[in-house]
Amino acid sequence: MAKLGNAAAAIKPKGGGGKVKVIGVLILVVIVIIILFNIFNFANTDANRIGLHYGGGVIEDKKFKSVVPPGSTNKLIGPGDTLYTYPIDQRSYIIGGDGADTDAADEVTVVSKDNVRLGVRVQVYFTLNRNKDVLKSFHERIGLKTEAYEESGWNDMLQSYFRPQIDRALSAVATNYGWAELYNNEKMKSAFQSAAAKEFTRLLPAAVGGDYFCGPGYNGSNDCGELSFTVQKPMPLDKGIIDGLEAKQRAELAKATQEQKNQQVNVELQSVKQQVAMLGAQGYLLKTAIESGKIQFMVIPQNGNVSIPVPTTTNQQPTTQPTTPAR
Repeated sequence: MAKLGNAAAAIKPKGGGGKVKVIGVLILVVIVIIILFNIFNFANTDANRIGLHYGGGVIEDKKFKSVVPPGSTNKLIGPGDTLYTYPIDQRSYIIGGDGADTDAADEVTVVSKDNVRLGVRVQVYFTLNRNKDVLKSFHERIGLKTEAYEESGWNDMLQSYFRPQIDRALSAVATNYGWAELYNNEKMKSAFQSAAAKEFTRLLPAAVGGDYFCGPGYNGSNDCGELSFTVQKPMPLDKGIIDGLEAKQRAELAKATQEQKNQQVNVELQSVKQQVAMLGAQGYLLKTAIESGKIQFMVIPQNGNVSIPVPTTTNQQPTTQPTTPAR
């Protein structure tokens, strides 16, 4: 019995030590996996986004390393490195209306040459410049500050940099036009839009510090092009001004109609004067009476016999005479 007890006691520690070793191995494996994941860092980009790879390890500076093309999968980057991605597809910044990046009721307020306050809705369409040096500059000057590599940060960037320059551009050129010209003159509105687009294109690069934005047709290999800048019809903020304009237009239309009628009467009067001068007063009256059908006449051939029916009135006579009663 003693021998059996000693044998059991000798076996028991060995089993417990095996469990400890297994647990230790598992812990070691987990640590190795964590280390490997930190060593082998992978970068992925969507088809419509481009990446900027920056170092961030414990033994290197956080400096730009490379551009990661759109649609990249499992691109190996260093441990602790960071990938920032930006959109390369067509983007827009819309002020006011359906689908706006601002409130639907939002407008840019400008003052016309004749001191009328107008509300203007604007649409800007563009793409991000993909040139490596330009994109790197945009990221370091604008992107990091606004976190434009995130969707919410991108919207904040547009609000912070696009909106002020749009306001400035529209305000600068609106003072060259009267409010009615911008409201109901398509040629003037087109000239206003072109002037505002030119001014915005000048102001934006100066505000952001570079040509970071290209036209909507830019694809990374062609010319950058100009941003698409359109405005809707400027509307007076005081709706009574529009009512006054419409009332004035109605009055002018009524005046034009009356002038046309007066002109027609004058033409007819001149015609009457000419006929009176040629036919005499009695002749003109006779001619007018004949044309109106009040006088009927017939042409009788010379030496001809003509029967002219004479209308008669027939009085109905009683067919029977009343009888006199006998006396």
